[in-house]
Amino acid sequence: MTTAAVERVPTFVDGLDARMGGGIPQGSVVLLEGSAGCMKSSLAYSIIFQNALKQGRHALYLTIEQPRKDIEDQMAGLGMDKSVDKDLDGRLSVIDLGELRAFLSEAQEDELDTDWFKSVMNQVQSFRRDHPLDIFVLDSLNGLLALHARENPRLELFHFIKELKGFPMTTFLISEVAPGTSWSGGPQGFLADGIIHLEAKRIEDILRLQIGVVKMRKTPHDKQYFPFLVHKGGFEIVGK
Repeated sequence: MTTAAVERVPTFVDGLDARMGGGIPQGSVVLLEGSAGCMKSSLAYSIIFQNALKQGRHALYLTIEQPRKDIEDQMAGLGMDKSVDKDLDGRLSVIDLGELRAFLSEAQEDELDTDWFKSVMNQVQSFRRDHPLDIFVLDSLNGLLALHARENPRLELFHFIKELKGFPMTTFLISEVAPGTSWSGGPQGFLADGIIHLEAKRIEDILRLQIGVVKMRKTPHDKQYFPFLVHKGGFEIVGK
């Protein structure tokens, strides 16, 4: 398959899409990984914000740990304000899984007995019944695994990712890894179609962000790490 034959979901990171044939192959499940503070959530939100704003795609951001308002306020502060376009509200949705957790608590149901993989999947399926859905972001995979205190989470994670790959949408799974780790391994690393890794390096007492495409199926891609810069409303890499 040639790169021209693959429909793309651009990241809108200046300089990055050109280094992987024009963007992420549509329908991929991509791990967006890095240590704490590497702007994984901001990058994921930027991808769906720009795709909704510039290409009319429909996106869902499902947050497990941060309240929806905190996410939207934080991203607006980075120049990604949903109010800039009256149609964005219908194309970019943020759902807080914490609201479901609060409901279970009020109903006196035990969170430990809840199948959280199934709960997330039900949220996606329910959303898709009522809305178009082109891009899905889960923030984060670590939060989901922490909630899911069942006997064999690795096996259920395997089935969870396989089920996500069956949907006609592109998925980003945000995952925190230890500093200096390029990818998490385990079933998620092998099953995912792509892995984009963010890391912070200390250079002369300054933390500098870098980004690398560790893996991306269906497209050639540059395997080099690049300095990753944040500016108002977007991101860019410094290529050589």
